[in-house]
Amino acid sequence: MVLPRLCLALGLASAFFPAAASAASVSGVVFDDRNANGRHDPGEPGLAQVAVSNGTDVVLTDAGGRYELTAGGDATIFVIKPRGWRPPIDAQNLPQYYHRLGPGAAPLGSVDFPLLKNEESDAFRVLVFTDPQPYSPKDVGYLAHTIVDGLAGTRDAAFGITLGDVANDRFDLYPAVNDTMARIGLPWYNLSGNHDLNLDTPDDRHEFASFEAVYGPSTYAFHHGRVLFIALNDVRFLGGLRYIGGLREDQFAFVANLLRVTPRDELVVLMMHIPWFFPNPSNAETFRVADRARLFALLQDRPNNLWLSGHTHYQRHVFHDAADGWQGAQPLHEYNVAAASGSFWGGPPDAAGIPIATMWDGTPHGYAVLSFNGVAAPAIDYRPAREPADHQIGLYAPDTVAPRLGYVSFFANVFNGHDGWTVEARVDDRVWSKITRVLEWDPAYAKLYLTQDSRAVPFAGRRLPDPTVCYHLWRGYLPADLPAGVHTIEVRASDPAGRTFVTTREVRLVEPAP
Repeated sequence: MVLPRLCLALGLASAFFPAAASAASVSGVVFDDRNANGRHDPGEPGLAQVAVSNGTDVVLTDAGGRYELTAGGDATIFVIKPRGWRPPIDAQNLPQYYHRLGPGAAPLGSVDFPLLKNEESDAFRVLVFTDPQPYSPKDVGYLAHTIVDGLAGTRDAAFGITLGDVANDRFDLYPAVNDTMARIGLPWYNLSGNHDLNLDTPDDRHEFASFEAVYGPSTYAFHHGRVLFIALNDVRFLGGLRYIGGLREDQFAFVANLLRVTPRDELVVLMMHIPWFFPNPSNAETFRVADRARLFALLQDRPNNLWLSGHTHYQRHVFHDAADGWQGAQPLHEYNVAAASGSFWGGPPDAAGIPIATMWDGTPHGYAVLSFNGVAAPAIDYRPAREPADHQIGLYAPDTVAPRLGYVSFFANVFNGHDGWTVEARVDDRVWSKITRVLEWDPAYAKLYLTQDSRAVPFAGRRLPDPTVCYHLWRGYLPADLPAGVHTIEVRASDPAGRTFVTTREVRLVEPAP
């Protein structure tokens, strides 16, 4: 995400850069690498009907696993992993599914792609991070201690992905981030974000040269189970510190060509950094409306879609409908994932000396777990860092209040909540009743934010950013007839799948002094 001191540029058209004049034919074989040595050895058969792309065109291999494409001198050729196979991974668990043809690359020859057999169930899980965004090696350590340590060696997911801002304008931190993430033990894909771009780039084609030198193409795709995952670099560089969300013409062509060779009922998961809704309260255009409309048109006849985005450093579920220009039979769900770095690794330190990093909507920093099963929409779980998995509600209420007041409110921040959730509350053993979703600051976060302004000496490190509207906040009221004494507020929140989370806190009702 952009730092608070920077602003998004709005409304400028993107440039389309035609293929280089030096475009030439590139060919090779996608093969079963039975001995896993990365070379196409005798006896290793080619794999038919596997998609290969130059970032625009998508071709399928023939019966012998051969493909042929046209590519410019600075192109990247990549295989689109089919179900039941996987590319090799390097020592940092980064998938090796591409060949860079840019300056300094090996001579062309035959550009071959080894794949390894990989059992894939229709049911699988994916870990989703966004915006780890370290400014320094110390921040990489925070990422390790607060999130990665608890995931190291996990066998509970098929792979992971980071939705951009792998580092904060610090390409030299990529190796340390990669070493840290590799400890999780899963193949790990990465998208580019606005803090992964080269600010001195000559044009929109080369804005992510440093990112791509480490992670491969910034627009790519792969299949897993009955799901097609498409990673889109949606940061359009406008010079200096200016950018806007959008796609180039070659990216639209890539998506269209890819969908032509993908079964219509397959679940399509689009992954990008900048969200496709407008996250600021003024609804200023932070993603080009015309580009969003074109992508809607490409996907609206497909029954199964999910979009994932990052960038905002809060958490939100958006359901695009006809008012947004989406004409599909069902609203299109976009899940804007909370940042691994939270509030940019800022805020007062916890007992271990690590900044609390609470996000500006009151959500703890953390990551998501998506549980897929066939082409159905996945179950989405949010995992807050440094908290148990079932810590899903932040409950704010006054510590002490006078009795017989019918307007004293309490607030439940349901971190992963949206309109499809049911949120209820009760005091003591009274009857459960629904409480109302509101668009306001989370008062618990606002309290943290304001407290930092009253300190005699500022704490070391970054301040918590200004509060923002929370889209998953519910408000209830204390009953006016509660007697003096200690009472328990209980909140329970149920998601659309029927899973229920509960939290409580006490409030004291005390008669005022005469």
